Amino acid sequence: MSHLLRSLLTLVTLGLAAPFCAAQAAPHGHLIAVHLVDRPNGQFAFDPATINAQRGDTVRFIQQSTAPHNVSFRTHPKDAKLGDAAVGPYLLTNGQTYDLVIDARFPDGTYTFACDPHESVGMRGTLIVGSHN
Repeated sequence: MSHLLRSLLTLVTLGLAAPFCAAQAAPHGHLIAVHLVDRPNGQFAFDPATINAQRGDTVRFIQQSTAPHNVSFRTHPKDAKLGDAAVGPYLLTNGQTYDLVIDARFPDGTYTFACDPHESVGMRGTLIVGSHN
């Protein structure tokens, strides 16, 4: 095989492998579990109630309660563009989950959220995104 052909083959191989290697080296977000739980005296809670996350993380809400719950954002930084993430689906059955990916919709800052039907009995939480944590 000629030197030129070997050099060309090496360049092509490196060119094809570089994106794969870069993707493998990229950092991956963390999975943060938040349990939706019963508390004494008819109370409900997010456990933990305060979540610290970075862009790329996934917050997984896990139903572990006897009542249906959802996640509904109450306050957020003014440049947040939550769209469909502003109100999550109701989780009805034990073990059902809702994944919320912390992406470009979530600029750094503090967000508050609650369960729509149970906010009055204390089911509230705080999400802190980015350098504020």
